[in-house]
Amino acid sequence: MLEDLNAKREETQPAGSPSVVRCVPVPAWVEEEPYSLQTPEAADNCVANGVCRLLHDTQVNLSGPEHAWHCRWAQRVLTRTGAEHAAHFMVEFNPAHQRLDVHFIRVLRSTERLDHTRYDAFQTFRRETNLERLALDGRITVSLLIPDVRVDDIIETSVTVYGANPVLGGRYEGWMVFDSFHPWIEMRHRLLRPVEREISIKDFNLPPVRSTAVEDGVEVSRWRAIGLKRREAAAFAPPWVLLVPALQFSEFTGWNEIARLFAPHYQGTELPGDLVEEIDRLAALHNEPAERAAEWLRFVQRKLRYFALALGEGGMVPRRLETIWRSGFGDCKDAAQLYIAGARRLGLDACAALTSTTHGLALADFLPMPRLFNHCIVRLRLDNGLSYWLDPTMQTQSGRLENIFQPHVGWALPLTVDTDRLERPDAAVPLHYLNCEEEMRFGPKRRSPAELRRHIDYSYWAADSVRNRIANEGTTVYANEMLKDLKATWPAILEAKPVEIHDDQEKNCLTAVFAYEIPDCWDPDEGDRVAFKFADTTFVRELGLLNGTQRQEDVYLSRPRKVTRYLRMNMPCGWSGVGWSHEERTLGLSLVSKLDVDGRTISHSKELVVDAWAIPAAKAAAYNRIVLKLHENLLTIRARERLGKLRPLEGRQWHFAFPGVGTALVVFWLIMMLLNALSR
Repeated sequence: MLEDLNAKREETQPAGSPSVVRCVPVPAWVEEEPYSLQTPEAADNCVANGVCRLLHDTQVNLSGPEHAWHCRWAQRVLTRTGAEHAAHFMVEFNPAHQRLDVHFIRVLRSTERLDHTRYDAFQTFRRETNLERLALDGRITVSLLIPDVRVDDIIETSVTVYGANPVLGGRYEGWMVFDSFHPWIEMRHRLLRPVEREISIKDFNLPPVRSTAVEDGVEVSRWRAIGLKRREAAAFAPPWVLLVPALQFSEFTGWNEIARLFAPHYQGTELPGDLVEEIDRLAALHNEPAERAAEWLRFVQRKLRYFALALGEGGMVPRRLETIWRSGFGDCKDAAQLYIAGARRLGLDACAALTSTTHGLALADFLPMPRLFNHCIVRLRLDNGLSYWLDPTMQTQSGRLENIFQPHVGWALPLTVDTDRLERPDAAVPLHYLNCEEEMRFGPKRRSPAELRRHIDYSYWAADSVRNRIANEGTTVYANEMLKDLKATWPAILEAKPVEIHDDQEKNCLTAVFAYEIPDCWDPDEGDRVAFKFADTTFVRELGLLNGTQRQEDVYLSRPRKVTRYLRMNMPCGWSGVGWSHEERTLGLSLVSKLDVDGRTISHSKELVVDAWAIPAAKAAAYNRIVLKLHENLLTIRARERLGKLRPLEGRQWHFAFPGVGTALVVFWLIMMLLNALSR
């Protein structure tokens, strides 16, 4: 029966049809072993969207004339919703260097096998799924809607993709991930390689045991996982940590091999004449190498808008300098290429460097292979021996070279012929990126308006972000959003005068000064008492609360940073009371909060310091304690109105509440803490 179906598929291949998509029989090198068609009772782990995932079988063949990747899927339909999902067959590939063979798309129903593999039933189109992210990669999607799919059907598909990007020179790199977040009842992987080809394999998180055999000079390796336990995704898990069982495959022998492979693509020196004039003009204006480097960076950032035209080999190498400059756009590789060529004309030592925006901090833990990298930046070296890591794709950055924000995370691979190891661009140094100083003045009476002056200093990435936002949207939008935040606490608050912007671009520090008036700011409390509430919106967004503290994953803190806030309240008369000083610390995280009372002045300050990218899972409870303190962001001051004037209360006059978290969430966290304590 299978032979008849294969013969029928060969007949349905139209004469002269495009060679990138074919309907052909399963190749002889593929093993089609049987699998269980019955859904076990303990299959809930493998059920989602009305479908039970039965089999995921991938096979890679490196012993033929071209790389071949085969995949066979089998899913059982459980509901009508599942039928809608399973009935849509869809495969993506890159026609610039790949072709697709579809072997079968069939429905197993009782004793029937209904094959729907017909070339004329396919819809082939370019979806460009990354177009919204300003990337055009030319990948093709082959789609087919399987008719008459019913509950309890098994949908079984089989395809092979041939070819690889020629930039890699025929070397193999790949992953096999046994996805425990979305497990299958059975997962298989098979690798065929000639014994003379050395493929390094690295295990992560205890994948299945490997079995090997050698047949006619070809080593065949197999891995098989059955009944993989589902793992629930944890909030605030570091993005660079690989959490599931996985195998990494690489034919690259070291980092130098990758650097030598890509370095020649960044050696372009034939700059267009009008661009040479711009570079020489810049050189005449700036003699110092550091000044030249910074001004040339800003020039490229202003002139080259971001768009990734990753057609053909463009996904891995830059375009020609003439093409980049004339088009006025480019991706990270193009921007690096343009910056490096101009920098060399300016007498600067610059080279491209590959990095990863997601796994940069873990790159040194992986086998060398190009697929680890998803971003290209520039390494600049000056005579002082220091290295600077610059990103020409960012929006225009201000500052001298030493204080231009360098956003690179983790490790990078400089593309020079003598590079033999990764380099670490960044250090876990907390950058003081935000400082907020506020001053309030209260009138003598309850109905007297209060004055609020807010002074915010932005530095590093925050200064660049606010500066570019104001350039794109204007100061009015920015000021209105600040006012909207304050209206949540004081609905009647008014802007006393327009926001003032002071921008020290040399230091890359932008300061915004706001002035507000708050009419009738004292709310009735009990009897003749009144209360004033002040909400702090500076800190509450910095860290999020964990739903539980029993976890396996470390807690992600994001970039090391420092945030400070100082509030000075000028009261209408001498104020009594006792302040406090609280300090909470754990590994990589500290919070200091102080309140002082001095005559007519009440001062409150906060300082948050994050000096690590993540903290160990064992510190989750300490992390949550700090976050709760951080979210105590509503300061309430109570007073008494006598003879039309405000007077301080005796005893407890102020307290903190949690509007940034919400009462229900705080109660939930306290309950979780209690349950965790009882379970120990």
